[in-house]
Amino acid sequence: MASITVPDPLPSPTEDAKSLWKAFDGMGKDDNAIKELLCHRTSAQISQIAQAYEELYKEKLMDRLNQEFSSFLQLHSKPAIMQWTMNPAERDAKWAYKATKEKKGERGALMIIEIACGSSPDHLMAVRKAYSTLYSRSLEEEIAFTSAFKEPLREFLVQLVTSYRYNGDNADESSAQSEAAILYNGIQANHLLQDQVMRMISLRSKSQVKATIQHYEKEYGKTFEEEIAACTSPFSDLMKVVVRCLVSPERHFAEVIRASMEGLGTDEEALTRGVISRAEIDMEPIKEEYKRRYKTTLTHDVIEDTSGLYKDILLALIGPEKEP
Repeated sequence: MASITVPDPLPSPTEDAKSLWKAFDGMGKDDNAIKELLCHRTSAQISQIAQAYEELYKEKLMDRLNQEFSSFLQLHSKPAIMQWTMNPAERDAKWAYKATKEKKGERGALMIIEIACGSSPDHLMAVRKAYSTLYSRSLEEEIAFTSAFKEPLREFLVQLVTSYRYNGDNADESSAQSEAAILYNGIQANHLLQDQVMRMISLRSKSQVKATIQHYEKEYGKTFEEEIAACTSPFSDLMKVVVRCLVSPERHFAEVIRASMEGLGTDEEALTRGVISRAEIDMEPIKEEYKRRYKTTLTHDVIEDTSGLYKDILLALIGPEKEP
């Protein structure tokens, strides 16, 4: 489901490190060569290249990229290439830190939800470990004491980031049926962040939450999306994102990426994060969902809405579109 294409045969990390040095150190920096190499390697391969680069040239690859991509003309390509090159857990940890500092709390909450609910349990654990290393405090501690979020949302976000969900496909149908009723009562009462609902959504596996939503729709005759849209709780939009990230992340991220390019101007931060965070996870189903929902391709819209090296980086990470 990832969209990254890797050359075959694959050069060794040492060969790639030497190629990057050459691209950095010539008469003029070869941006295209840097992009072609880094955007056609997985995060694990980039980690090996970075290690080889530091051993050969006694400098960190990230430091050199930061130095080389310092021109104002590279305003959007610099964060894209550097975020892609970064260790994924550290990248998400830095995004989570930024989320806790957002003045508009809902935007930050959405970023936390995407990291907590759109990740595998092992990746979320790695993010929490990276956060502690980077900031000398835990992610849950940061969320619990930040002024960016108010109760009960703050408590709910803490529960989401501290949960280690079962990652298999098994689901208990009896529990799903009873918890569908709990969710229904919460929606009808416009009280989505009551204890039972928060506990159910934050602790249950993705397969269990999916089974609960299916029981909900079968029992009450309306889709969860319809019901949540009619709910007047101030947390209805956030709960919709939580459930989407757990049950159908391709739909959520297709919408996030589309929204970043709609209207006048482009939200490059949201577009970059949407593409980079999903390139190794589920970009292929995101592209299919995008095509189905918007009757165009993600590639087409990126070409129309971006330019230069930034566009080329995004297109390399998105990968080719499937033929109809």
